[in-house]
Amino acid sequence: MNILIATDSFKDALPAFEVCDSLASGIESTFPEAHCRVFPLADGGEGTLAILADVLGGEWVTVRCHDPLMRAIEASYLWVASQQLAIVEMARASGLELLKVDERDCLQTTTFGTGELIADALGKGAKKIVLTAGGSATNDVGLGMALALGYTFYGKNGQSIIPKGQNLVEITSVGTASVHPNLQSVDFWVATDVKNPLYGINGAAYVYAPQKGADPSAVALLDQGLASVAKLMANTFYKDVQDIEGSGAGGGIGAGAICFLNAQICSAATWIFDTLQLDEAIQQTDLIITGEGRIDSQSWQGKVLSVVWQKAQYWQKPMILVAGTLQDLDTIIQLPSVIYATSILDKPVLLSEALASTAALLYNKGQSLGKWLRYFHK
Repeated sequence: MNILIATDSFKDALPAFEVCDSLASGIESTFPEAHCRVFPLADGGEGTLAILADVLGGEWVTVRCHDPLMRAIEASYLWVASQQLAIVEMARASGLELLKVDERDCLQTTTFGTGELIADALGKGAKKIVLTAGGSATNDVGLGMALALGYTFYGKNGQSIIPKGQNLVEITSVGTASVHPNLQSVDFWVATDVKNPLYGINGAAYVYAPQKGADPSAVALLDQGLASVAKLMANTFYKDVQDIEGSGAGGGIGAGAICFLNAQICSAATWIFDTLQLDEAIQQTDLIITGEGRIDSQSWQGKVLSVVWQKAQYWQKPMILVAGTLQDLDTIIQLPSVIYATSILDKPVLLSEALASTAALLYNKGQSLGKWLRYFHK
């Protein structure tokens, strides 16, 4: 039996490479006749560049920049010189995992570091830049990124405003006199894993800000700021970002990139999977095993699982789902091609214990699946 193990990372626990390897090792221990192909996936968040570099080659370019709280760090992007292509992973300079839990506060965080990475790529002569927008710690509509690229922001009395979440409502105008000269000659794309609008009940603040440290009052202030910036963008750039699918990605960096970089939005999962040639791998397999740390209703909104499922449907391949936490069972039961879904947890445990044991739990689940598959493969 040919088994394609194509999973996302298990957030805060294991990168996709190790998730796939742990499952494969467990399956092969009880089903040695199986041929497991490890195929780690990502949807634009942390770990995306490592997976793409394995296929595209290129070189890592390390830049002195700033983290979401403006502390000095080093972060890297992928440079493919033969294509004059730079791939910037937002999570590397503006990611939630760069902050301790008690530091997460998207009223204060900024995408300035992401802008610094883009500026370095512009300096190298990039003709195409792809920004992957998952895993952010921010809710600043990409204004911090724009600041690093020469844009300036002002309040109603003409005073300079530092663009971060809590200040969005104060910004009334945008200065463009010092914008990076190479911006207009680059083809920009934002690869995003979500389809949310910028503001409103389904927007960046209400859906994602709570996991970035925002309490209900902060969420309301952030959403007010997002709506205010959307109006400012419409008046300045003549673009109505609210109705563009994915404008709320990365704390609104999707909308910011559309206006400040003249970027287009694409599905991160689709773009990454096409680059990795996932369709070819699926055609050559008998069974797909996929999963992520938490399978819930958001898993079917353009993320890894939803795209893998669509491809499994298209190529008529059966699929098994493996998760740390398994929810939304009513939806899963209705999905054609999904023959089994399971959590790696076999008893209630503390989150810290579950995260520390993820590799072992995946291996054990692989053993169980291997034994089960071997029995039915006879």
